[in-house]
Amino acid sequence: MNVSAQQLAAAVGGVVSGTEVLAPGPGHSPKDRSLSIKLDPSAPDGFVVHSFSGDDPLACKDHVRDKLGVRWEPKPRAEASIVRMQARVSNLQSARMKTPQSATEYIYKLEDGTPYLRVKRTLDKQFYQAHWTGSSWANGAPKGPKIPYRLPELLRAEHDTVLIVEGEKDADALAALGLVVTTNAGGAGKWTDDLAEPFKGRDIYILPDNDAVGEKHAAQVAQKLAAVAREIRIVRLPGLTSKGDVSDWLAAGGTADELARLMEAAPKEAAAEIPTSPIVSSSEFLDGFVPPDYLFDGLIQRRFCYSLTAPTGHAKTAIGLLMAASKALGRAIGKHDVEPGRVLYFAGENPDDVRMRWIALSEKMGFDPKTIDVHFLPGTTKLSETVPRIREAVQRLGGVSFVLVDTSAAYFEGDEENGNVQAGNHARLMRGLVALPGEPCVLVMCHPVKNAAKDNLLPRGGGAFIAEVDGNLTCWKTDSLVTLHWQGKFRGPDFAPLSFELETVTSPQLKDSKGRLIPSVVAKALSDQERTRVEANSSGDEDALLLAVADNERASFAGLAVALGWISSKGENKAKVKRCADRLRADKLVKPDRRGTLALTEKGETEVKRLRANGPKNVKREMKRLCTT
Repeated sequence: MNVSAQQLAAAVGGVVSGTEVLAPGPGHSPKDRSLSIKLDPSAPDGFVVHSFSGDDPLACKDHVRDKLGVRWEPKPRAEASIVRMQARVSNLQSARMKTPQSATEYIYKLEDGTPYLRVKRTLDKQFYQAHWTGSSWANGAPKGPKIPYRLPELLRAEHDTVLIVEGEKDADALAALGLVVTTNAGGAGKWTDDLAEPFKGRDIYILPDNDAVGEKHAAQVAQKLAAVAREIRIVRLPGLTSKGDVSDWLAAGGTADELARLMEAAPKEAAAEIPTSPIVSSSEFLDGFVPPDYLFDGLIQRRFCYSLTAPTGHAKTAIGLLMAASKALGRAIGKHDVEPGRVLYFAGENPDDVRMRWIALSEKMGFDPKTIDVHFLPGTTKLSETVPRIREAVQRLGGVSFVLVDTSAAYFEGDEENGNVQAGNHARLMRGLVALPGEPCVLVMCHPVKNAAKDNLLPRGGGAFIAEVDGNLTCWKTDSLVTLHWQGKFRGPDFAPLSFELETVTSPQLKDSKGRLIPSVVAKALSDQERTRVEANSSGDEDALLLAVADNERASFAGLAVALGWISSKGENKAKVKRCADRLRADKLVKPDRRGTLALTEKGETEVKRLRANGPKNVKREMKRLCTT
């Protein structure tokens, strides 16, 4: 194949990274980089592929060939080699034309029969895992706990005897004989502690493959279950060839009756005799890697639980609703792209306010609030009791990708929100929502600790709460500008602060009982240029107030508003004066005098002299420059 790495990257929509090209796998989004392609003149195709998402390598090669517009042909080589290659290609093509022969699928199900994990076994004994999103299969293992194969049958068994084998094929072969049998995903060496619960009080019989790996796996399973099982026996089948398994034994004439005799004769395992090692190989260690799956690109991830902490009035709900609508519509927030997805919004704290804001936001963003794929759970509920019903409802929807909880306090079931034990239990309840069908990202809106400030925006519950979340996002409002960033904890790459502007809007659909329009506040994501404009306006207001204080000694907030022309429909805009004054006080430019009015500090007097020295024209010129930068 006479192409360069750069030409290959351009053809497949990828990028050159060292000696490989990273590109979207077949069926993946254009920004995906799960497929590695390396040019290799010695390879039959001229290249080799590797999928980090577990895609079928044959499908990946076809995908690359299609992008390049080339047809696969074996390279000329010795006649015997060509014959072997042609036979191999013929067999593979035949296998791919007949789906049942090309790959076997094994479905792991939860106790209620809900699909959880799919393991696909190809002809060349490669295994690929996918997880159930609530409506379809997605590449990669589930982020949640592992479960044993054939779990519903295991839990419904009328007796306590359970057989454990090394693979799904062996488990199905024994299940066909009427036995209760299971295995774990991933094969030998991948048994984990979270598989133990269904085996409490059971009589366990482990059937290892006839090799060193099989013996090591049997010892590992026995060790993991020693504390919960009633008794454990390892059954070594007679007459097996090297690497043989129970399926081979059955194919050679083994019967259920003979297996029962071998099980009875197998010695009980003593826990002290079961060897184990806390050390794993590099391969085993890397098996636990799950590629990031972003909900908003570069910002927050699927299957993660975040808090969003801000004081009352600092736009938690406005930004939460904007994120919900943006996710459902597939609209970017700032520089963070997003693909469309179903959203569930827990409107617990003030459902009526959320309704009004949602109507106003639909008017501002131009979507139909009756058809958008956002669903609400209005009012509070005791989640520890109602999560199963919520799970069923979400399953009927087809799963969700984003869950917002407004607010954490509305669903708190204890009586001491800052108590470590209760806060920790509550946070774990919130985190549990990531296991809803669809494996959503969960965003929990939180009130901050007492005496919250711009640099102290941790959620109530302290360390016990924040220890259970993957990151703590924060909002802080200055006038109409809101900055979203994080404090305390954030798993994943950092991101630049996001800026939002709060706007008061009305909608023909939002009126009171007398037909009057009801104003509501919505959030709008700002570009860097728009943020500069808002900050320039804010800075200009502060300069104007500083000069007004200098020219109007002992003036009240109402008097200063009149002097500045800050008049709203309700009269003097004292609230705007107070917000500007608070910022000037924070910068030590003004201070309250004995009468409670504002007075300049020494630093403030110096700043007033500088402003007057610049002159009004220079001030206006600087404002214009900032607004157009």
